[in-house]
Amino acid sequence: MRRMTMMFVVAAGLLGATGCNAYRLEPPKGFAEVDADRTGSRMKSGDDVGLNLRVFDNVEGGTLEFWSEDLVRKLGKRGYVLVAQSQARSKNRVTGTRFDFTYVVPGTESETKFYSVVLYVTDAHVFALQLAGDDELRARHLAQLDGIAKDVKVRGCRAWTDVCRGPQPGKLATPVPDKPSEAKPAPDEGTAVADGDAAKQGG
Repeated sequence: MRRMTMMFVVAAGLLGATGCNAYRLEPPKGFAEVDADRTGSRMKSGDDVGLNLRVFDNVEGGTLEFWSEDLVRKLGKRGYVLVAQSQARSKNRVTGTRFDFTYVVPGTESETKFYSVVLYVTDAHVFALQLAGDDELRARHLAQLDGIAKDVKVRGCRAWTDVCRGPQPGKLATPVPDKPSEAKPAPDEGTAVADGDAAKQGG
């Protein structure tokens, strides 16, 4: 399987290890869990679509608005095009935001991938639920994503702050991408990344 990467850059402070039980997500129908630890879970479907939940420590000032803008801006610079944005909600009623992107693989004219991410932000953590694969599998798997997002339990909310109850980001749009030679490749089936380094999900 070709190894490809997707860009979800977060501040260096987010790369520290998270505490135990920061999240809970059982493998959805049609997916098998290939790896899991306190920093997230990696799953794949039988048709090589990757599902990845990544968990990072949040930092002071990190809100859903802040990380949503950061995500969309940095992915746009790498050639991803935001095609839809909508509200999401976790199993324990933390509000998040879903972003759906499309991407043409560099060096090709028509090899298109889909990449979707649901962001949840609590006082303690940032959660990125990512789904990626070949474009012809988009309709089949994106129809599952809202249901999967509703099954995620995220932790780290503090009652005395508004981080978990913060507003949705405004309507976002991806910026003009960098030069083609500098653009990063699209997420592959079974591949996802959280800090610019590939993290293989599949076999």
